[in-house]
Amino acid sequence: MIKQHKKTKLAVGTIRHLQEYVRGKIKERGFEDETLHERLLLLTEELGEMVHACRKISGMNVDQHREITNKAGEEVADVLNMVFAVGIELGLDIEHEFFEKEKKIDKRVYKRSSNNS
Repeated sequence: MIKQHKKTKLAVGTIRHLQEYVRGKIKERGFEDETLHERLLLLTEELGEMVHACRKISGMNVDQHREITNKAGEEVADVLNMVFAVGIELGLDIEHEFFEKEKKIDKRVYKRSSNNS
């Protein structure tokens, strides 16, 4: 039997407001001249920092001489900022793209695969 979940809703305009906020901050901070490649590089860097922060939280081995701080929340925020920066550079309406993709995903049926494949 497949579990049916109540559909989660997101107010229209929420993502668009965040995109406009990030666009304003890019201008305010003087980052308007960043190229797509630069923004992708920065996104990759921030993603790596997020992974490293999560690695510490998960209990994986880490360098004992490096500062151990829980900055996962900050790193997630940095990744989101850079995802928006990339979308802005591409001229995307991120909210529109998000909801269009969600329509496709909502039609999928997911089942956890077994490890015996």
